[in-house]
Amino acid sequence: MAFLIKTELGTVATMSVIDKLTGPDYALIEDIIDESISLMTGYLSRYYDTSAIFAAEGHERHKTVLKRLKDIVIYEIYERHTREQNAVAARRYNEAMKWLEELNSGEMADKTLPPIPPTTEPEGTTGETRFGGNKQYTSIY
Repeated sequence: MAFLIKTELGTVATMSVIDKLTGPDYALIEDIIDESISLMTGYLSRYYDTSAIFAAEGHERHKTVLKRLKDIVIYEIYERHTREQNAVAARRYNEAMKWLEELNSGEMADKTLPPIPPTTEPEGTTGETRFGGNKQYTSIY
């Protein structure tokens, strides 16, 4: 099962409007959902375990992430079909993006999201950074 399916979008828009905007093409909605999850992953992956977040199913899904994902998907559906923006969809999209940016920048934290698991890299230099410097020589000049 996927993290979000088309019928669950009914909490943020009526299904008749969604069907009218997308037609019978169910794959289109799946593509928009996948693209939106990818967008959210880019923002959330700095501090949170996105594999665990988006692998959850049913009641195990994080409600805020699910709500923000729905807002982004509905906005993308409207943007794809109409030239005029839906004011409500645009407002909710902007709120979702602001939330993601605040989480990414560390300005806001959500302790209910799973953090990135600690890495098991050995301590010390890993070859990427060299510490220290050249030997200093004294001069009489």
